[in-house]
Amino acid sequence: MVTQMEISLLIRLIIAHLLTDFVFQSDSWVNQRFKDGWHSKHLYLHGIIAGTLAYFFTGLWSLIWIPIVVAITHILIDGIKAKYENNIHSFLLDQLGHFMILLVIWILIVNPKSEDIDFLEQIFLPGIKIWVIIAAYLIILWPSSKLISKITEKWREDTENKDPKDESLEKAGRWIGWLERFLILTFVLLEQYEAIGLLVAAKSIFRFSETRRVGEYVLIGTLLSFSIAILVGLIASLFLQTFYFQ
Repeated sequence: MVTQMEISLLIRLIIAHLLTDFVFQSDSWVNQRFKDGWHSKHLYLHGIIAGTLAYFFTGLWSLIWIPIVVAITHILIDGIKAKYENNIHSFLLDQLGHFMILLVIWILIVNPKSEDIDFLEQIFLPGIKIWVIIAAYLIILWPSSKLISKITEKWREDTENKDPKDESLEKAGRWIGWLERFLILTFVLLEQYEAIGLLVAAKSIFRFSETRRVGEYVLIGTLLSFSIAILVGLIASLFLQTFYFQ
């Protein structure tokens, strides 16, 4: 039977990956990687960050092969991805590849011996519930933003008018998405589902653009944002309830 500590280890590996790919990697790094491919210095720096964070979040200091494997496989997957178009398909395949590697690594260390677990593992790294919550908030912020951006890319390109204000409006839209998903996840975890309805109603007050395509783009993005936040919230709540009774 898989223990809470073992599940916590898998969640921490996933958190390390989310931080690597979506927090400690800028769009300029990604663009440079697609431009230069295997010659991009950011490709290798990104791999080093991936390995370092995985090593730190596992806390298994004697297993030096963990950061090495994570770094090398991360570089290989991202290097191969750079040969293809930067679209939703390559994005999903890239993430699938990374998660499969993490799953294999987790299986290999799923039952670490007590001498392999450093004292820091017991003191610095808290129980599984806090890691579930951290992972949930990370997912609904950065990865969700990237996924929604990739899905709605076609509509966004059709509606862009190259106005200098577009960049500031895009940043405002990103912040609105972050805030609404943050609030929805919080409401779901607190089981305050009525508040979600109020949030939906409040956002519906604002008029969409008169242009039909802009309205469709905003509506699709909003529905995706709400759906992802609710789904992640329900899954996180299920995990928390499960571990509460153990």
